[in-house]
Amino acid sequence: MAIAMIKNNLKQEYFNILKKQEITTYFQPIISLKDGGVLGYEALSRGPANSHFHYPDELFHYAKKVNKVWELDLLCRLKAIEKAKETISDKLLFINIDSDIIKDIKFKKGFTKEFLRHHNIDTNHIIFELTEHTAVSDYKTFNQIIENYRHQGYRIAIDDAGDGYSGLRLMTEIRPNFIKIDMALIRDIDKDMMKKELLKSFQQFSHITNIQVIAEGIETSEELKTLIEIGIPYGQGYYIQRPSEGFVAISPKLMEEIQRLNQQNKKIQRLPTTLTIGMLQRRDSPLQQDDTCDKANNIFSESYNLQGIVVLKEKKVIGLIMRHKFYYQMRKEGNQNNFLLRPLSSIMNHAPLVLDHSINIREASNIAMSREESTVYDYIIVTKGEEYSGVVPIAYLLNAFAQAGVIHEAEVSKNQNLLHLMEKPVYLDA
Repeated sequence: MAIAMIKNNLKQEYFNILKKQEITTYFQPIISLKDGGVLGYEALSRGPANSHFHYPDELFHYAKKVNKVWELDLLCRLKAIEKAKETISDKLLFINIDSDIIKDIKFKKGFTKEFLRHHNIDTNHIIFELTEHTAVSDYKTFNQIIENYRHQGYRIAIDDAGDGYSGLRLMTEIRPNFIKIDMALIRDIDKDMMKKELLKSFQQFSHITNIQVIAEGIETSEELKTLIEIGIPYGQGYYIQRPSEGFVAISPKLMEEIQRLNQQNKKIQRLPTTLTIGMLQRRDSPLQQDDTCDKANNIFSESYNLQGIVVLKEKKVIGLIMRHKFYYQMRKEGNQNNFLLRPLSSIMNHAPLVLDHSINIREASNIAMSREESTVYDYIIVTKGEEYSGVVPIAYLLNAFAQAGVIHEAEVSKNQNLLHLMEKPVYLDA
């Protein structure tokens, strides 16, 4: 009985929202990652603040449950357009549309040029944003419908791109004007090399096909910096600006940051591609896999500035031991004597970053800084062919960028996590 009453109350609450039109439109800006200028705004609908239906997921999920998707969608569109009509001017308005709605004859009648003209908005300012989760059974018919709207001046965006096969199919079938990259791919992209490479592929694809890419869900300055380095043209997210009921100007501080990052990125792009990681290397003498931890301890004790030792199997790199991790494991072991008797192969990093000497420093930097945070300052190991050639401490790489004017030299010395620039090579007795 209690459950039935709760369900009935929810239904009543929902129908009251529709009847009283208790939908509030929020707007989140989509900006250029080149200069911080506003491309447009995504219209986001919310139910009453203290309601079970405040957030859009619950709002639209329940609409399907009670067969009121059309009514809710129309109400959200009307609210967004009425609120945007005075301020959208030359900006774009991104409106989320369900594929079932866009196929509906009522949508065609209710979203004509006359309807928009009444609200002083041109069709070329409207972007229909289709989610990648939208189920499309007949792509041929659906594409014909989309083309009909295109001829009227509307443009199309695919939302949540990269979140599954259906989105890739939707993308290739309808050839949208915009691709909005799913926020799951943006999260921590500065720390994830796989995500970074995938975004590079999206950007190359968009360049060839003339489809603009928008990165969703940017939440940190590091994510923003990485997206600018990749060349993603547009972005939105909490770091840029949270959704608000009005059209809030982008902060001057953020615009300055975007412009500064772009200037820095241009300097990086101008770095000569002939400057390779091999030119920065120094030749530290390595240890062999069967050498004991006692030998590494002696080297670290005698050479305070040395931060790492490469481990080989004959001439081939198989591991790396970094000073701070070595002594952390020693303390963790408890029995120091037992630890020092262990072979290096039992405590080393078995998957260090190994790069061929011919890789240019721009590419090497991208790879090195895409490592997990726990290894981001580990040595880069350089090889020639398959044989060990030398090491490049991250500080050497940063110093090369400082000398090229990409970053200020003070930034290199200011970061206490970096290795010492004065670190000298260590040669072991034969």
